[in-house]
Amino acid sequence: MLEKDATKIKIHVIGVGGCGGNAVSNMSSGSGHSNIRFSSINTDISALNQCQNLSQKHSHEHSQKHSQEHPLKHEVVLIGEHTTKGFGAGANPEVAKHAAEHSIELLKTLIADDTLIIVIAGLGGGTGSGATSVLLDLAAEMGIDALCFVTLPFKSEGEKRKEIAYHALEEIKRKANATLVLSNDALITALDATVGIISAFRHCDTQMQRIIESIITMLTSTGYINVDINDFSHILSLEGDTALGVGVANSDETLCDALSHALKNPLVQTNHIRGTQGVIVQLSCQQEPSISMYESMLAELQTLIESAQALIISGVTINEALPHFAEVFVIATGIPPDEQREPTSEKIVEMKRPRLSEPYNGKGEYLDTPTFVRLKGKG
Repeated sequence: MLEKDATKIKIHVIGVGGCGGNAVSNMSSGSGHSNIRFSSINTDISALNQCQNLSQKHSHEHSQKHSQEHPLKHEVVLIGEHTTKGFGAGANPEVAKHAAEHSIELLKTLIADDTLIIVIAGLGGGTGSGATSVLLDLAAEMGIDALCFVTLPFKSEGEKRKEIAYHALEEIKRKANATLVLSNDALITALDATVGIISAFRHCDTQMQRIIESIITMLTSTGYINVDINDFSHILSLEGDTALGVGVANSDETLCDALSHALKNPLVQTNHIRGTQGVIVQLSCQQEPSISMYESMLAELQTLIESAQALIISGVTINEALPHFAEVFVIATGIPPDEQREPTSEKIVEMKRPRLSEPYNGKGEYLDTPTFVRLKGKG
């Protein structure tokens, strides 16, 4: 069997600002992939030092828990050293934007070898709101795909921070291939009221990490039916809204339930994928799934799409180390705004053919919080 050369696919997770840096610190210590880079960008040198300390602490705990070293570098990059002197942007996005522009060569070097960057930022403050768009402009110029995860501030943080956040969000949506939006206010309703604030933010980080891990596995693992980086890049290029999620099942019979469950998330508004132009569905299993259940899962996806023209790219990977029978990862793009959707009675699934071909009981069990989110694309 031919093996996919994962070393040629360079995936880089980059946290911008304090929120993004904290998220990357948590992710870098818990990731099971060695061929992924983690970096944090900030105008505040003390925040970068904190990122390094968190990564080293968590990495030590992780290696002790698994009784072996699994080194993952977490690089930190100070931008605007001569403009902010390392003291931060003062909650001013323009200061952060200028800092990033003054450090453009540094940022070019940071992402020069990347195939895909996954950017994480909290909006409403200075660095995340101001520097992220500069990084995205750079990625576009260099032909690098960019997927963004951003969080919006609590309503209680006031109108000014909300205004900053939404202005930054509109700019990011225009420049990124896809932008995942999580609202801090959703944490209050989705989680128990007694959950600590740090635990709540870490819960968000965990949801993002699950999605990122699914993307990395899909792009770097050799499967019986492969989804490659060009497939992913094509799906990301479709203009319009985007949706993605991960569902988990404990048996062959519950793959359809896992697919449906992937498209629900209490952290954000529940949405649908009707009218999407393109979908990737990646199935990772402990053992090979039955052909009837696999076909039923794709038929369920077809029902949810309600589009005669949607391109569906499917992948299947066997991973005996999975703690459950299967994980279903879905990313759908090119979803038209509600006012543009038209119902269609004809449903056609255009399936990708297997590149490699080679020759399971119980209840469905899913991730603690399903990771479906509504994304806003470039359209």
